[in-house]
Parts: sequence; C-alpha cells; structure tokens
Amino acid sequence: MHREPHTAWSRSAAEPVGVLGATSFVGQSVLARLQAAGLRDTDPTAADRQLFAFSRSPAAVAGANASAGVHWCRLPAGPELPTEPLPPVPIPQWIAVSPLWTVSAQLPLLAAAGAQRLVAISSTSRLTKRNSAAAEERALAARLAAAEEEVLDRARAEGIVATILRPTMIYDGSHDRNVMAIAGFIRRYGFFPVAGAAAGLRQPVHADDVASAAVAALARDGLCSTYELSGGETLPYRDMLRRIFAWLGQPPRLVTVPLPLVQAAGPLVGLLPGLGRLPAMAARMNEDLVFDHGAATRDIGFQPRAFTLPLQGDSNHAAGRLLNR
Repeated sequence: MHREPHTAWSRSAAEPVGVLGATSFVGQSVLARLQAAGLRDTDPTAADRQLFAFSRSPAAVAGANASAGVHWCRLPAGPELPTEPLPPVPIPQWIAVSPLWTVSAQLPLLAAAGAQRLVAISSTSRLTKRNSAAAEERALAARLAAAEEEVLDRARAEGIVATILRPTMIYDGSHDRNVMAIAGFIRRYGFFPVAGAAAGLRQPVHADDVASAAVAALARDGLCSTYELSGGETLPYRDMLRRIFAWLGQPPRLVTVPLPLVQAAGPLVGLLPGLGRLPAMAARMNEDLVFDHGAATRDIGFQPRAFTLPLQGDSNHAAGRLLNR
C-alpha cells in the first residue's frame, strides 16, 4: 500500500523557495506540495513573500499570476541576469524541474538571489540510453550526464549545495509524454504494437511522488549528490500496456511483431521521418529498466505509489495532487 511520501517542511517557515520550470506538470505538483506544507503568500503585496515561481514564457507568467499564494517571475531567455528586478527578499532554497542543461546557466541568477540549496531533476535516461542504438538517444544520455556534472560543479563554485534526483518514467495520466503518448496511440488506432515478448520491467513514477521527493530533499541536510527515484511497482512492459488499455476502457489489443523482424528492418525503418528511434524503442521493450530507490527512501522518506492512473475526469489526480494514503 502506498504511504504518503515525506514532505514535511522542516526548515524555517519564513524561508523563501524558488521553483525553476514551475509551469511544467511536475513543477505544478511542486508548487502544490509547497503550498500544502504552508509555504504561501498570504499577502501578495507584502515584501516577505515565500514562494517564487520562475518561467521563461511571458504568456505563462502572465496567465499564472492569478495563482493564489505564488509570486511569478519571468526568467531571461539566456544565461544573463533578468532585466526585471530580482525578488525583494533572498531566496535560499531552490527546486529546478526545468531541463537540466538549462539549470547551470541559471546558477548565477540563483547565487545573486541568495541561493544556498538546490534540488534539480534529471532522468534515469542518463543511464538507460547511453548505449542506445539510436544516435539521438545516445546524445540525450550524454547531454544529461554533462549537465549533471556541470550543475554539481558550478553549484559548488557558487557555494550552493546541490542534489540531483533521477526519476524513471514520469507520468501523471494527463500531461506527461510517456503514458499519454501510449494512450493517444491506443485511442487513435485501437491497438498497440509490441516487439517480441515485451517483458522488460518498468517502474513508472508519478509526478506528484517526484515533487514530494524534491520538497523532502530540500528540507534535508547531508544528502548524497544524486538519487534514483523509481515507482512503487515493478511490472513488465506488456502488463503496463494492459493497465493503460483498462484505464481507457478498451480491450488490450497488443499486436506482437517478432523482435528479429524489427531488428532486421531497423536500418530501413530508421530512415523514415519520425521513426528513427523506433528500433531502439522496440529493443528496450525487452530490457529491464529497473532502479533501486532505497537510498531515497532511507534519506528523504521516499515512498512512491504503485502504477496508479486517474479515474476519468479526476482533476485532482490530473494535476498531480492525488494522495493515495
């Protein structure tokens, strides 16, 4: 049974927090977690604001400014400091859910704003795709690896203590590009193709559990530099697909293509627009992408839920705020 992850805000209630990438679906869960912990602006005109959300998109910031309890700020498009004034109070604590390779460029801004602590989100793709058959996926793994090193090194140079969290496949059943991409294919075609047995193990992790871990890590001292975050349930790829079919209310129509056939056709399929990664994706259906989150459980109380999809029309879950107790 899923137990509510540790998210108690143990630092001073008056200590402000900044969130980079706050308009992302994980960022929205982070904001909700921080607000639930009591970190909010009771007076939006006061100088001692507590919760600052940052985004590069002017439209997103303008649209989000109505969010109660959150002070929204626009980030510059590049590494330069913002032309808008920095927040009126020091922000010692930061959570970054924007792409990791953009975070190191923002470290001067964080340092100028008084940053002392940073929790940033990476991905286990750094490890699982480094030997991929697809050049694009190998490049992503290399980019993540370089970004992790750069964030840790530059944070250390700025006097900021940094921790990086590496989630497995993040989902929320509404905004993610993992489960929802599969669901979209099923809705359109009524079936899903699989390569061979499609028996590779998966550990989908809910966006709200990732947010919970980030908030918990922010409040802890003496942590390791990196942690893996996997979901609370390990299941074969084929079973994960069946669960998605059931969620959509459709019979599980899985069309099995022999893996040798996929591998033999790989060079030709890879030349087709948009299908360059298909052979690598098919091969991974039979690879175990499993990570031990024991260190995160030990150090930050990480207790992820099983692979739980929202009830249709459940807006709370879709926003990443369903708490399975």
